[in-house]
Amino acid sequence: MNTISRNFEGFDEVHLEELLKSNFKEIGFGVLHEIDFQETLQNKIGKDIGLYKQLQICNPSLAYEAIQLDPTIGIQLPCNVVIRKEENGLAVDIQSPLDSIPNNSPKDLRDMAEELTQKIEKLLEEIDN
Repeated sequence: MNTISRNFEGFDEVHLEELLKSNFKEIGFGVLHEIDFQETLQNKIGKDIGLYKQLQICNPSLAYEAIQLDPTIGIQLPCNVVIRKEENGLAVDIQSPLDSIPNNSPKDLRDMAEELTQKIEKLLEEIDN
């Protein structure tokens, strides 16, 4: 799996999460669901994995376009963003949109994924600056 990852030092969890939500909103994405794996695993099996939160995000316009180009793409939606604790700070991992596109998909869909990958990489770079 291809992942877009970036480490962040000097950020607290709440601030980084708010920056991610705000910056993704600027490119048309909203949060559909939040999953707190730390809390869930602690409650269900008594294991503490530390900070590990997933944001499931979606850009409705892009989702619509993608589904029109390839109705099977829905299996890859929504986009997943993970915020987790690292030794020296926090890490953000995002499944690359390119990873979600089968090789036999329409060229327009692959182009859309490439453009979105570049936007996500830039978004993470801007947070870190």
